[in-house]
Order: sequence, then structure tokens, then C-alpha cells
Amino acid sequence: MVPEAVAFSLAAGLPPAVGMRSSFIICLLTTLLGGRPAMTSGATGSIAALIGPIVAQSGPEYLFYAVILMGVVQIIMGLVGVGNLVRLVPASVEIGFANGLAIVIGLSQLNSFKLPGREGHAHGHAPEVFKPFVDGVPWEAGPEAAFAAVITVLSFVISVGLPRLTRRVPSALTGIVVGTAFEWLVVHLIFRRHTTLVGDMGSAGGSFPVPAWCMAQYHMPALGGQVLGKTYQLSIIMAVIGILESAMTLSLIDERTKTRGNVMRECIGQGVANIVCGVCGGMGGCAMLGQSMVNVSAGARHRLSTLTCSVCLLFILLVAYPLIDVLPVAALAGVMFNVVYQTFEWGSLKLLAVAALPRAVRRRLLAEGKQFKKIRRTDAVVIVVVTGVTLLFDLAVGVGCGIALACLMHVYESSRMIHATSRLEHDAEGNATAKVYDVHGVLFFGSAASFLDLFDPEQDPPEVRVIFETSYIGDFSAVEALNKLGERYGEAGKRVTLQLLHPGSSRIVDKAANLLVKELTLAADGGKALESPRFRHHIESYAQSFDAPASEGATALAGRGPEAGGQAVRQRAVPRRPS
Repeated sequence: MVPEAVAFSLAAGLPPAVGMRSSFIICLLTTLLGGRPAMTSGATGSIAALIGPIVAQSGPEYLFYAVILMGVVQIIMGLVGVGNLVRLVPASVEIGFANGLAIVIGLSQLNSFKLPGREGHAHGHAPEVFKPFVDGVPWEAGPEAAFAAVITVLSFVISVGLPRLTRRVPSALTGIVVGTAFEWLVVHLIFRRHTTLVGDMGSAGGSFPVPAWCMAQYHMPALGGQVLGKTYQLSIIMAVIGILESAMTLSLIDERTKTRGNVMRECIGQGVANIVCGVCGGMGGCAMLGQSMVNVSAGARHRLSTLTCSVCLLFILLVAYPLIDVLPVAALAGVMFNVVYQTFEWGSLKLLAVAALPRAVRRRLLAEGKQFKKIRRTDAVVIVVVTGVTLLFDLAVGVGCGIALACLMHVYESSRMIHATSRLEHDAEGNATAKVYDVHGVLFFGSAASFLDLFDPEQDPPEVRVIFETSYIGDFSAVEALNKLGERYGEAGKRVTLQLLHPGSSRIVDKAANLLVKELTLAADGGKALESPRFRHHIESYAQSFDAPASEGATALAGRGPEAGGQAVRQRAVPRRPS
């Protein structure tokens, strides 16, 4: 956790001690307050990517207030159960979120290759993530830049490659040690030069956490409208991103350990930890995916592992910080590029490429097995949108746009799925007495218009029965569609009876009973579907009776002659087009 804590604080424009202090507080309190066993929490890249602007524009004091409010929002989210909604985030949004976060973290590391303590004049406007290219701060040049690049590559290669050889040795720590050795043994002793060290950016040492109001280096403003106006929006964004990343980490650990965590308890514990973190001058944080998976892979299943980690962080903060101050920033950047490498969903690039190819091109260029490793183009669009919006705005806006777009596309697809099979019922003389419609799909605001097109009030017999056993009435728009259907049949002097409503549908209809028009009638059983699945075979039997020419049903229809032609199953649905 130490390399990430230092690197994330530097990426946010804060002294390394802030990241160390934040990771200690959050790791300790989430452990003690009921966080998921073995799940490690601390300062993270997703939070660091959000807080840079407020630190640069308003100072760290406003950040501390934002972290406090972030904790309050997270506690509220936990109490009202909002955290459970994170489970509804589509996989395409999660992939776009991971890709956008990786790019944001990667671009933020470019500041590690600029001269420390220098200021510049911006020469253009760009989204925050692209500010390193336009902020005017001079880059390192000459041999120092070359040595920094070598150290970064060394640290990155070791961080990526060592786990493939052994997992007994921490790869990030090994990469930093090798990079530091190269800095002091080669760059310093042989070439008499040096790259930027952590100590040049600020010491990693500090005292035991105390309220920021008691720290001489900070001048905390009074809490008021000005402070809230500058921090509330960032607080909500950080809270949402923190809960989202924590819930994703929780889900992965649940899958790995075959146990189930508690999202609500995690929200509350994380909220309290962030409140204390903000009070004590911290940058906030959430669950750390990489460290949590390493912890679980090492066999950790209880809170003792994270408690030990927090104690070690405090020891480094108070005693062993000189070892941190001599680390080259380029080595930390290499570790962070490994975080980028691990965070980015590289497999999504292949999915996007295959999804973009027309079907004919896929058949011509790809092997038969690879042709079917494809996602829907709508999901591919969601991935690209989330990643792009994240780069242009921030993570929260990207996730929000992705969820909204995914929901809109789902509504559109669901609206096309509603269809019905119909059949005529005859009396002993062969006269049509009733028509039965079996509705399939969800009836809601998106499919209401298509639902009405399934019926033929002018040609249908006086009695019409609509069966909803395999359909679901979803909202008030569905009730209004039923009313319009009743009015159309009423104008033709006919009545409609609703039968076999799904239990959830019957509740909606019962509550809106006084809103239904008189032409609509519920069946004698109240229209409710029986719980037993023995009645669910009738739709398939109808279809089979007309699909098999030699079947008894088909023979009976053929014997009735042309006048029975209207009894054949009529199915209206939106055909699926090959993607």
C-alpha cells in the first residue's frame, strides 16, 4: 500500500504524508467498524483523480471539508440502501469505468516528469485530465529525463513481470527497490546526477493524526455557504465513485472466497472512516482492488490482515519515513503505470473491434470460433461513451452517462420484444364466439404503443380475452394502454376480459382498479395467475399444434375449411435482425 499511497498523493498535488495518513486512517477504521474481512481500503487512484483541481484552485483545506462531506453522504447512502443499487451497474459501464480510470491515472503520472516546484502559464484550455500538456510547467530534459525514463521502465517491467515468476515477493515493492538502487548506485555514484526524489516533493513523515485545525500548515476556513458551495458537488462525486469501486471490489472478493459481504455495512464503515480522515487532514479513499485481491490470494480471510497493515502504515509514517523520502518519483510512476496496466480491460479492445465489423467482414476475416466472441454494438457504444465522458469530465459523469445510455437502450430493446399469439374459439356450429390473445413481454411505457397495435377491434368477435400469464404489466403507462384498448373495443360494442395476470401485475391492476374503464373486466378469479406452473404449457401447445402439420390440432383446423382460417395463430413481433 505504501507505493500507491505516496504516488496517489503526489498525483493529487499533495505531500506524501497526506496519502500515508489517509491510508492508515481508512484502513484502520474500516477494519474496526465492520468492513469486509480481508478487503483493504486506503487512498486510491479513483479518488486522487478527482481531487487535483480543488487542491490546485482552493487549497487542501477545502479538500478536507469535501472528504468530510463525502463520508456523510456515504453513511446516508448506506442507511437508505443506495449502496445495493451499485449491483445494478451494467458490465459495459464497469468496463468503460475501468478503462477511463486507467487512462486518467496514466495521464496524471506525466506530472512526475516535470521539474518540481516550478510554475507555468497555461497556453490553452483542455479537460482536467489533459492539463499536463497545456499547464506550461517545464518538463525534465537532458540526461535527467533519460534516467527517469529508465527507472520508470525498470519499475514497470518488474511490477508486471515478477508475479508471473513468483507471488511470494511483492512486485511493486521490488520494482521500487530496484529503481531506487539504480538511482543511487548508477545515476548518483557513476554519473553524478539525480532525478526527482519523493523528498523533493515533500516529506512522507508526519505525526500521529490530529485534527487539521491543530496543524500549523493548514488554515481551515469556517464552515459556511462558501465552503459548501465549493465542496458539495465534489463530495457527492467522490462518495458515488468510492461506493462504486468498493462494491465492485466486494463483488470480486465474494466470488473469490465464496462468501457474501454486506454493502450497507461497508458504506457506513467507509463513511465514518472518511469523516475522520477529512477531520485529520486526509485525502479520502475507498476499497483498493489490487491490494484486496493480493491479500485474499495470500490466504487472508479475517480482519487481522488489514489491522496489521494499518499498524505498519503508522510505523512508517512516524518512524521509517526517511526510507520513503529517498525514493525516486520515477520508480513510483512505474508502479502506477502497472496499476494502469492492470486496471485497463485490454480484452475490451478486441470486443470493440469485433463489434464494429460488419457481419460479412467478420465471416471473411475471422475464424469460425472467433466470429461468435462478440458483444452487442449497443454495449460497445456504452463502453466507448463511458470512457470518453470520463476523460472529458470526470468518473461520476461518465458512469452516470453510461448507466443512462444502457437503460435507454434496454428500454428500446424491451419495447420491441412485446408480441402476442391469438386464437379463435368457436361454438358447436362453428361460429367464432371469442378471441384469445396470449401476450408475451413487458407492457410498460416503452411498449404501450406496440401493444395496442397487436389487436384488431373491428374484426374481432364480441368477446375478447387477453391472457397475461407470460407478460408483465409494469407501470401506469401500461394501465393507460389497457384503458385505450378497452375504449377501442367499447366503441365497437365489444368487451375485453383480462386473465391470468402475473402476481406483480395483479397488484398494479388492483391498485388502479378505479382507474380502469368499464369496457375492461377482470376474470372471475380476479385475473390473477395461479402460482403452479402447470398452466404454463398452453402457449407452447398452441404453437406446436400449428407448427406440426400432422398434429391433432392442425388436422382439426384443416377439417374446418377456409372459414377456420382466422383461428390460425397470429403472432406479431419485431423480428430480430442479425447484428
